[in-house]
Amino acid sequence: MKPKSPTIAAICLIALLLLAGCAKISAPTGGPKDTTPPKVAKMEPADGTVRFDGKQIRIHFDEFVTLNNPSENVLISPPMAEKPEYSTKGKSVVIKFKDTLRANTTYNMVFSNAIKDYHEGNSLGYLHYSFTTGDSLDDYMIRGNLLDAKTLAPAKDFYVLLYKGDDDSLPLTTLPDYVSKSLDDGSFSLKNIAAGDYKLFAIKDINGNFRYDLPNEEIAFAEEPVTAFRALPDSAADSLKATLPLVTLLAFNTPDTVQRLAHFENPAAGLYLFPYQTRIGQFSATALSKCPDHFEHINATRDTVIWYFKAPLTDTAIFILTADNQTDTVKLTPYKEKASSGRGRTPAVKTLSTKFLNSGEFHRPLTLQFSYPIRPADSFNVWVHSQQQSHKDTAVYHYAVPDTFLTEIPLPMTVTERKNYAVMIPDSVFFGYNGLTNDTLRVQFTTKSEKDYGTLTMNYVLPKNGKQYVATLWLKDNILQEDVLTTSKTISYKFLNPDTYRVSVFCDENRNGRWDAGDYRTHRQPEKMYAFPHSISIRAYWESEETFQVGE
Repeated sequence: MKPKSPTIAAICLIALLLLAGCAKISAPTGGPKDTTPPKVAKMEPADGTVRFDGKQIRIHFDEFVTLNNPSENVLISPPMAEKPEYSTKGKSVVIKFKDTLRANTTYNMVFSNAIKDYHEGNSLGYLHYSFTTGDSLDDYMIRGNLLDAKTLAPAKDFYVLLYKGDDDSLPLTTLPDYVSKSLDDGSFSLKNIAAGDYKLFAIKDINGNFRYDLPNEEIAFAEEPVTAFRALPDSAADSLKATLPLVTLLAFNTPDTVQRLAHFENPAAGLYLFPYQTRIGQFSATALSKCPDHFEHINATRDTVIWYFKAPLTDTAIFILTADNQTDTVKLTPYKEKASSGRGRTPAVKTLSTKFLNSGEFHRPLTLQFSYPIRPADSFNVWVHSQQQSHKDTAVYHYAVPDTFLTEIPLPMTVTERKNYAVMIPDSVFFGYNGLTNDTLRVQFTTKSEKDYGTLTMNYVLPKNGKQYVATLWLKDNILQEDVLTTSKTISYKFLNPDTYRVSVFCDENRNGRWDAGDYRTHRQPEKMYAFPHSISIRAYWESEETFQVGE
């Protein structure tokens, strides 16, 4: 029997299905991601316009744009009493003035990360626009760098303020004549300003009112009036521009010198912390009620008093605390466990927290650190297993805990370079005054050798001015060593782990051994900090030598 021929309708249906399969639509893959910020296509009126008498400015871009917090990121100088209105229209930014413009005045607008492209959010980092209501544009400028006074790192996003007057209260009470902002690298410029001498300031303006009026606002100030210089055209050679005056400002936050105890903390049973506002000179305490004896410790920065009671408090204890000239009465209550965020209470700590320090270090002894002072012990044993090539050796060391305030115990033991060790201390050997004891303690490590360390020899060359200096060796943000210097000196920093270090020196004007910030109200600049010009890479089994010429 012959098969039936397909009908015309069936043939058409098959053809349509095949076409549908071939014409499957896929999402376009697109090209590389756009990372280019918007570009200015046109300004209305043009940058540098004279005899301006309009009410608005329109800046056209090559793509659709959006505004990023213009009230913070657009600066106008001289500042206006009433801020303009900012809006976008397609590929344009429109600025409408609400304030009456001054006669014969040059205005400058600085856009700092205020404009982004609409789709990818690429920011136009910096844009400067100027116009004048007079017959000619002011063409003087002041430029400089702003640094953190203590770290010498660039200080960005500070308002830079210029005043024509000479009154010391200007930054506290008066709007500036000109304003700009420091960039990410700390640089700043105030362009198109009038010729003359100015008082120059930079502030971290927390409340955005262009005034230095909050205690936690940072400030930098030039000691003498700064003279504006005539700006060079953009076509001038870079080498010529590099010779133009450059002002360096150092930003700092004046510390609160009023001593006060705001509160006390009770983080664990028997442990009480008393943090003070400023560094503690003299401290004393008088008990007004009976309570257990306690150990007293002041932290390294001398701004917190720490008490460890020899027995947990069972009743309220009253003390009068005197730090320098500040006297407070405190009521210490027995420790209460803090409730957890979810189920019931936080479980009480049942063991004495203990950890090992310096494991594997060849030049420093293995050390036990306790979370609470421990009671005296005539003797305790430490088992040390050393892994040799073919067997294990075990040694037992005997130590004692003296009857003194102790939160750390060194465990000096004989070790060999580059050998594997396992150290074990049994449980219930140490008893804290808080009633807790230790679990079994174990640590494994491989000892280093002298070849694993490097040495830095630094030749400090000081000015012959009779002043005192403090040299500091840093590893990241940690101080490894500080040395007081009164004359040029060579210091050898030994047993440094391979890493990148930095060195700084400050002039200790008041000879108190610590860096002190400035105070604008008394016209005192921060103590001068000097940073070694580059970081120092230390390699194992290598000695580096550098010379630090400390300038004045």
